[in-house]
Amino acid sequence: MLPTPASDLTRRETLKPLGGDETGEFVKIDKGVLAELYTRLGEAIGAVERGNVRIGGWEALWGCTDAIWRTGKAGEGC
Repeated sequence: MLPTPASDLTRRETLKPLGGDETGEFVKIDKGVLAELYTRLGEAIGAVERGNVRIGGWEALWGCTDAIWRTGKAGEGC
């Protein structure tokens, strides 16, 4: 029997939706700075998604390895 994986290796990440409380107070920001903020936000969202995909792959590999250790053969979907 394989050891139970650490919870950090199986926890998927989520991002809260954007939607702060509106204050009615407006500020000016340079278009270049705003564009960079959008770029970085997109990169962060992509990083979270890639991490979650990796976790899914790791969970599948761990499940298949566990099945092989317990039964001597790969389970369905391995």
